Amino acid sequence: MNLLRFIFKQIFIVIFLLHFTNAFKLKAQALTYHQNTKSIIDKHCVSCHQPGGNAPFSLQNYTEVKNRGTFIKYVINQHIMPPWKADQHYRQYANARILSDEEKKVLIQWIDEGMKVGEPNPKKLIIKNKEKKADLVIKMPRPLTIPATLQNSYFCYKIPYEISQDTFVSSVTFVAGNKTLVHHASYQVLGVSDDVNPFDGPYYFKYDEDTLNRVNDSADYRYLNLIGKSGVMPIEYYHNGWLPGTTEQKYPEGIGFFMPKKGVILIRNLHYAPTAIEQTDQSSFEFKFMQFPPERFIGFAAFKPANKQPDGRWIIKANDSNFKAVIHVKFHQDVSVLNINPHMHRLGKTFLCYAITPEKDTIKLVKINRWDHNWQEFYRFTHMVKIPAGSVLHAEAIYDNSEQNAENPNHPPKDVRFEWGMNDDSEMMRLVLLYLPYEINDEYISLE
Repeated sequence: MNLLRFIFKQIFIVIFLLHFTNAFKLKAQALTYHQNTKSIIDKHCVSCHQPGGNAPFSLQNYTEVKNRGTFIKYVINQHIMPPWKADQHYRQYANARILSDEEKKVLIQWIDEGMKVGEPNPKKLIIKNKEKKADLVIKMPRPLTIPATLQNSYFCYKIPYEISQDTFVSSVTFVAGNKTLVHHASYQVLGVSDDVNPFDGPYYFKYDEDTLNRVNDSADYRYLNLIGKSGVMPIEYYHNGWLPGTTEQKYPEGIGFFMPKKGVILIRNLHYAPTAIEQTDQSSFEFKFMQFPPERFIGFAAFKPANKQPDGRWIIKANDSNFKAVIHVKFHQDVSVLNINPHMHRLGKTFLCYAITPEKDTIKLVKINRWDHNWQEFYRFTHMVKIPAGSVLHAEAIYDNSEQNAENPNHPPKDVRFEWGMNDDSEMMRLVLLYLPYEINDEYISLE
């Protein structure tokens, strides 16, 4: 018995020494950019931090990363970057920009050790730049002038196009031309009748206080010269939106949308932040085509709160830090949800959305504990989410119109109109879903 104890003790000592030696060797190895940190930066940062991206500077190579090393450490420690607002403990997403604890540790250790460059990994260089480039870029045909009114500005802008043939799209990306001013864009891909020249007529109009809340397709299409001589209206083939931080909208094989060879991209609502000096914007869209026609076409649904006051108007009172708005929607058919997009403005505080099935099960969709209007996203689920017919979608938004809200545009706070008006004395709530009619086993289809 004593002999066995002695043997086990010696084995334990050997295992401990081997573990300690390996850990010491690992610690002794200095971290380098190419071997340890480049893959993390590429995965979580470069989608925005590149020339033409949404971020103000690039992080595509060692020099660019090294020059921002101290700043990178700060924003990681302060949980500012990567900018991901959805609660990962509530629901996980395919397009999440989340640094793991181990990734944070590697980045900070590399910065603290002097940011050594190291030698490039040949195997990693082989797979570099495999991402397909855009097949088509469509740009606003002329710059749009944003007036120096110190007020939010809203436009409807027509971007006509004509390509060689009808095609199908698997991915679309809105690229803001003036990144400091473009707040959001809601857009449609429209086909027009043969007797319509989409390049004729006005290219845009500016919304005023009334027209923003009274969108009239017939009047607007006629003004923009999009209605055929026999009265044929444009056909909507796709509807989506962009907000600061939004990633590329891409879909699994066999899922996409039809893009006619002649039509327009109609930016139905192009929102610019206030500016003290006159500026211009010339934004664009990047499309990636499909080799074969899609088997299924993406649907777009947008919801707004319905529990209005008797006169149809709400007011968020000054110093009210817990104003609540809710959305209730009942589904009458089975649907498969791909993306979800909650939307508020600067008074936003929290956002919660889930569905209750007829069997009283809860389907968690999105939860944002600290709203940030600068970083909004079309959150893409890891797999399609089935919402059965008869389910009720519930969304709840909380607003903070007090001095404690650092984003409050009004100091001191003042009464703010809710769901009407356009400027900094107004707020809103929207919930957007990208979906498909449900088919058997959709919930097992990966959206990674």
